[in-house]
Amino acid sequence: MKKSQLSSSVLLMVLSFLFCVSWATSLSSSSSGDLISCLLSKSKNVTTISQLIFTPVNASFLPIWQVAVQNTRFLKPSTRRPSVIVTPMEETLIQTCVYCAKKHGYEIRIRSGGHDYEGLSYTADVPFVMLDFTNMRSIDVDVAKRTAWVQAGATLGELYYKISRETDTLYFPAGVCPTVGVGGYMGGGGYGNLLRKYGTAADNVLDARFMDVDGNILDRKSMGEDLFWAIRGGGSSSFGIVLAWKLSLVPVPKKVTVFILNKTLEQGATEIFHKYQYVAPNIDRNLHIRTQVFAEYIGNTTKKTIRIMFEGIYQGTTDTLLPLLSRKFPELGVTREICEEIKMVQSTLVFWGLPSSTPTQILTNRSAIAKLNNKSKSDYVRTPIPVSGLRKIWRKLIQNDESALLMINPFGGRMADFSETAIPYPHRAGVLFQILKTVNFNGQPSDTTPTSLRRIAWLRSLDALMTPYVSNNPREAYSNYNDLDLGVGSANYEEASVWGERYWKRDNFKKLIRIKAKVDPHNFFRRPQSIPVF
Repeated sequence: MKKSQLSSSVLLMVLSFLFCVSWATSLSSSSSGDLISCLLSKSKNVTTISQLIFTPVNASFLPIWQVAVQNTRFLKPSTRRPSVIVTPMEETLIQTCVYCAKKHGYEIRIRSGGHDYEGLSYTADVPFVMLDFTNMRSIDVDVAKRTAWVQAGATLGELYYKISRETDTLYFPAGVCPTVGVGGYMGGGGYGNLLRKYGTAADNVLDARFMDVDGNILDRKSMGEDLFWAIRGGGSSSFGIVLAWKLSLVPVPKKVTVFILNKTLEQGATEIFHKYQYVAPNIDRNLHIRTQVFAEYIGNTTKKTIRIMFEGIYQGTTDTLLPLLSRKFPELGVTREICEEIKMVQSTLVFWGLPSSTPTQILTNRSAIAKLNNKSKSDYVRTPIPVSGLRKIWRKLIQNDESALLMINPFGGRMADFSETAIPYPHRAGVLFQILKTVNFNGQPSDTTPTSLRRIAWLRSLDALMTPYVSNNPREAYSNYNDLDLGVGSANYEEASVWGERYWKRDNFKKLIRIKAKVDPHNFFRRPQSIPVF
C-alpha cells in the first residue's frame, strides 16, 4: 500500500514537472506558474487535467479563446486575455479552479456562450482565469414532467433542438439567437418570442445546480430562497457559478403562424408604428410582433427612407390570426399569402433570418451562426412615443451611415402579471416595449477607427435624443445588454446606484447587495458592474 502511494506521488511530481517545463515560456511571462502548480497538485489525474488547461504558450490557447468571442470587436490585439483558460468536464475541476484562483490572487471570468455585450466573460484588466463551459453542455429533457436540466455550457439553439427531437408541443421561452449560452442568459432574466405568454426565461427556472465561493455545490433547497431569487435575473456570476439550470418547459401548438412584412415612410410606416405602440402590448398574448427599424436608400437614388420590419409569431393558426389582426390592427395589412404555419423550432430559424426550410440541426452548429460586431444600448418605453418624437428619431437614423438598427419587442401580457420584485428582473407592468439600439462596425478593422468612433458617438447622441421618450427615475436598462457607458463605480451605494438601479431598480438592487454580502462577503466573484460589496 505504501509502495503504491509512493509511486503515485513520484508520478505526480514527474508529470507536474514535465507539464510546467513545457509551459516555461508562458509561466515566466504570465507569472501563472503558482496557479498551474496549484491546479495540478489538487488533481487526481494530471494527464487528464493537462488536456483541459491552456496558457498562452499552447497552440490551442488563442483558438479556444477566440471561438466563443461572439462580439468580434473584441478580437483585437489590445484586448486583455486570460492568464489561464480552464475547460472543465466535471465539477471537481471547477472547485479546484475556484480554490486556486482565490489562493493565488486571480479573478475568475465565467463563459458559457460568449455573448457578453462588453466582453466581460472573457476579458479583464487584471490577471484572471477564464472558466469556459464548452465541455459541460448536456441537456436532459423530461417530456412527461415538462422539465429539462441544462448544463451551463449548452446554448439556446442546442436546447431548442433537443426539445424538438423529443416533442413538438413543448418549448422554452427564451431568445432567438442560437449561440447564446444558457449559463449566463438566465442569470440576467432572458426574454424572447414567448415573453408575452410565459414571461422571461428566469421566470421559468425551477431549480439550479450552483457552486458558491467555498466550492460547495448547492440546489434550490440548500442555497435558500434568497440566493435562488438573486441568481435568476440579478447576474448569477456575481454570486457564484451556475453549473446547470432546471427549466420548466411550456406548451406550444404543433404549428405556429409566422409572418414578416416591411413598411417604409412612403407606405405610412410612421402612422402604423404609432398605432403599433398601442396594439402590440395589449393584443392577445398568443401574438408577439417584433419590429426592426432601419434607414436605407430608396432604390438607386440618393434619398433615404425608414423601413420598419414587422415580424410576427402567433401561437395558433392563420385562420385565427387573420380575424384578430383585422379587428385590432388592420393597418398592418397582414394577408394569408405572407403567413406560414411551421413548428415552433422552425420559428427560431425564421427570427434569426434563416428560411424555415433550413435543417433545424443548424441550431447546434455554433460556427454556422454569424457573430456580432457592434456596440449596443437598451431602453424601456412606458408611454407611447408621439408622432413628432418618432419623426425626430427617424431623422436621426437617416443621418446614420446605415450601420444602425433599432430592435423593438413589445411587452404586456404575462409580463404584467409579475411584480417588479418577483425576481430581480424588474421591467414588468407598464412597460410597452423594450428597445435595443445598436451600431455595427462592419467594414472596419476595429472599433477604434475614425469611422467606428463616429458610429459610437452617433449611438450616444441617439441615446440622448430619446431621453424624453423612454422610462425615467430610473431610466431602465436590461442587464443582459450590459453597457459600461452607464458607469462602473462601486465604492459606495451612490456610485453603484448610477448603473445598478437602471438594471434592477432600487429595491431589487439593495436586496441583491444584501444577499451578495452574505454569500460572497470578500467579493471574489467580481467584474465591472457586478453586484458590489461595501
